[in-house]
Amino acid sequence: MTIQELKFITDENIDVEVVHFLREQGLDVFDIKEEGLYAISDREILKLSVQNSQIIISQDSDFGTLIFKEMADFYGIIYLRPGHHAAVVHLQTIRTLLQTNMDLSPPFLLVAENNDGKIKFRLREFGKK
Repeated sequence: MTIQELKFITDENIDVEVVHFLREQGLDVFDIKEEGLYAISDREILKLSVQNSQIIISQDSDFGTLIFKEMADFYGIIYLRPGHHAAVVHLQTIRTLLQTNMDLSPPFLLVAENNDGKIKFRLREFGKK
C-alpha cells in the first residue's frame, strides 16, 4: 500500500501543524488531541490503531518497547526522530516520506529520522495480517 492509501492516528505529541498538513495531503487522520483523549495510554492507542486499521504517528519510542518487549499487537507505527522538535522538522520528514512512494504492508514499524535535514527511513515489516 502507498502511504496515501493508509489511515492514521496521531499521538498527542504530534503538533497540530503536522496534523493539518497530513489532511491537506488528502490523508485520513484521527488526532488524539482533537478527540480529547489526552490521558489515553499507549496500549490503548495501539488497540484503537488495530481496531480501525490506522497507522500511529508518534515521537514516542514507548510504542517500540510495547511491540518488541511485550509483543503487543499493532497495525503500524511511524516513529519520528528526533522527538520533541518543532513542527517544521517533522513536516520536512513527512514531505520527504510522501515523495518516496514507499510501499508499506501492515504491520510495520517505520523509523523516520531527520538529522539536520538529512532524512533516512528504516522500515521493518512484520508480515501480513
